[in-house]
Amino acid sequence: MKIKLFAACAAVTIAISGCGNVIGKNNSVVPPAPKNTEAVTTPEEDSADTSEVPVDSSSPETTTTKADKKATTTKAPKTTTSAVTTTAAPEVGSYEYFNGCILANSGTPQVRAMEEYYYSSENGRYLADCVDVFADSAGNDINTYLMMIPTSQEFYTPDDLRSSYPDQKTCADDVYSMMTSGKGVAVNSILEEHKSEYLYSRTDYHWQPLAAYYASKVFAEKAGVDFADLSSYEKVEREGYLGAFYTVNGIYPLEEYPDTFTYYKPANLDALTVLFHDTYFGEGVPSSLFFENNDISASYTVFVGTDDTILEVDTDTDNDRVLVIFKDSYGNALVPFLTSSFSKIYLCDNRFFNINSVDFVKEVGATDVLFALGAASSGSYDKISLIESNMAQS
Repeated sequence: MKIKLFAACAAVTIAISGCGNVIGKNNSVVPPAPKNTEAVTTPEEDSADTSEVPVDSSSPETTTTKADKKATTTKAPKTTTSAVTTTAAPEVGSYEYFNGCILANSGTPQVRAMEEYYYSSENGRYLADCVDVFADSAGNDINTYLMMIPTSQEFYTPDDLRSSYPDQKTCADDVYSMMTSGKGVAVNSILEEHKSEYLYSRTDYHWQPLAAYYASKVFAEKAGVDFADLSSYEKVEREGYLGAFYTVNGIYPLEEYPDTFTYYKPANLDALTVLFHDTYFGEGVPSSLFFENNDISASYTVFVGTDDTILEVDTDTDNDRVLVIFKDSYGNALVPFLTSSFSKIYLCDNRFFNINSVDFVKEVGATDVLFALGAASSGSYDKISLIESNMAQS
């Protein structure tokens, strides 16, 4: 019995057992509506994507780009261990605060914006308790995991500024140690090991898909499922990416050195059946895992395309393992790397979910549930509370 949340735990349990929720109660279909720009107004991602659905294309040559920007496709290398110059650690003293963010190495190819990270032990306790309550409510037949995804600040903060912020690995380990029913998926160490690679965009809050590959590998090992090597993926590069630090926060020194956004298409892509459901899990609309016509400025939305939907992916993996991911936008990048690990995957955004989460995982026959949260969400009381409130949906 936990010390936080459990003043309300009994009420949550009652709500779960007596909610009377019917999965798919609303059969109206609302097509996904991704924007052509990043749908991020703050590091805590409070906005939804609401504009037109992009037309998907299986050919990278048809990707919509700015006049002098192109997407190119290659086979992924068997190894990805060579250092990338744009990810070099900032030098001592080479930083400033710019529009609420940290800006390091301005005027150099290593220029990078980073959001500030904060953590409280009280919120850590609350997160651990929420995941445990979910795990207990879902039952022993469903494995429940938590992945706290670090931000770029964890790896690229200037040395003389590092002591001003909590260590994200220590915070994640603290939360994992408090869980008794949920299982922690610790990814900080493997990302630290590969931090010389292009793991995080310098102009956007999000990680690059390569970082999601390493994190997915850790999760697959934890879950005991097969995992496809990166060499089997098709690599696509989109040059000239200026993400939300530039487009939303207005950190204009980033403009001189835009990112290369690199994503990876799984070998079994053509075998996947993808449906988009509305947030009530109504009838699904056939769709695609990748939206390659999205503008360069919206490169992070190239996979999944939007957050305000329930994504269902049927794969050609025959292992009867069904994964449900409850996430913020960081979790979108995990899906392509798990299509060879689970027979079916559901992707649900905690912010846009209008049915009871415990009922949902039971209804779809989940064997595994992963809460995948970026550091801004996993440290925010409001974002953590979505896990609790979604368990009480009726």
